[in-house]
Amino acid sequence: MTNSFTGYLVDAKAGTIRSVEIDRNDILKSIYAHIGCTCIDAVRMDDHHAAYCDDNGLVDGLECFTQLADFPSPLAGNLLVTGVNEEGDSVSPTHSIDVIAGRFMISRAVFDPAFEHIDRPGLIGTRVAGFDIRIQQDRPKIIRSEV
Repeated sequence: MTNSFTGYLVDAKAGTIRSVEIDRNDILKSIYAHIGCTCIDAVRMDDHHAAYCDDNGLVDGLECFTQLADFPSPLAGNLLVTGVNEEGDSVSPTHSIDVIAGRFMISRAVFDPAFEHIDRPGLIGTRVAGFDIRIQQDRPKIIRSEV
C-alpha cells in the first residue's frame, strides 16, 4: 500500500477541478493544505464520497461559491473530494473526476457595465452609468494530470 491516495481538488476561484495526492499518514494535514484552512467540515455526497470544505468559509465576503447537487447550502472556498470506505476512512474516490465535476456548479458575480448615451451640444459619446450584476454558473473545468 502506498503512502498516498488520490482526491479531487475543486478550486472555486479558478473554476477548476484536478487530481491531488493526499498523504495517508496525515490525512487531516493534507486536507488543510489542499483547501487552505485549519477548520474543516465534511459534506457527504453519497455513501462512498465526501467533500471537505472550510467550516468558516461562508463567514467572510465571497468572490464565488460552489453548489453541490442535492445539497441545500452553498459551499465556500476550495473543496477536497475523497472516497469513503465501509469503515468511514478517506480513500481514493470510486467515481471518475468527470462524474464528480458534474455534481458541482461554481457561481460568481459578474458586473456588466450599463452605458449611457450622451448627446448634448458640444458633447457626444457614452459613459458607464453603473453596473448590472448577474450570477454566472459553470461546472468546474477538469484539469487532467498524471496523478
